[in-house]
Amino acid sequence: MKQMYQKMSGAILMLMMASVVVFTQGAIAAEKTPQAIVEQATKDLFAAVKSNNAAAKKTDAYYADVTKILDTVVDFPFIAKAVMRKSGKSATPEQVEKFTVVFKNGLVKTYAKGIANYADSTVKTLPSTAKEDARRVSVDQDVSDKGTTHRLSYTMAQNKAGEWKLINVVLNGVNLGDSFTSQFDQAMIKNNNDIDKVIETWLSSN
Repeated sequence: MKQMYQKMSGAILMLMMASVVVFTQGAIAAEKTPQAIVEQATKDLFAAVKSNNAAAKKTDAYYADVTKILDTVVDFPFIAKAVMRKSGKSATPEQVEKFTVVFKNGLVKTYAKGIANYADSTVKTLPSTAKEDARRVSVDQDVSDKGTTHRLSYTMAQNKAGEWKLINVVLNGVNLGDSFTSQFDQAMIKNNNDIDKVIETWLSSN
């Protein structure tokens, strides 16, 4: 929903830094640890912001770059269906696909606008405490900007193909996945359980 996306326009937007694939030759270093991927991704995203001069002018080319990056590493279908929760089980494949598109577009647009202001932040990736054979891990970062430090925890999951994908983020203890799920549940109540209406008004309703 629009209000939720607007609340994420600050430090939450740093999610993008953990959600990007290395720009170099468009390749993903699948053999790297989630921590290494996050660290390299952070550097590459900042470089992309600067190369597009996004802080001064957010062009279609810039948004296209962000979309391409996130499509590669973020598991949008997984996240969208998790947000829909019980409604996702009763929704048609077409409805789930439509919501995934709307949900993704909202995130990409918001992140692209916000991250442009964070290219000069100081980011520290913390040591991992996960077991070596874990298929779901939390990658933690401290992001310092203008005297304020935010703790971000990115949930990375390894799929059947062995690829690490971003499926959730927690900002200063606030679980964004849970927040979006709550927003969706409220929208369902407001729209008398009409999934199509919820999808149609997802970005405009408060």
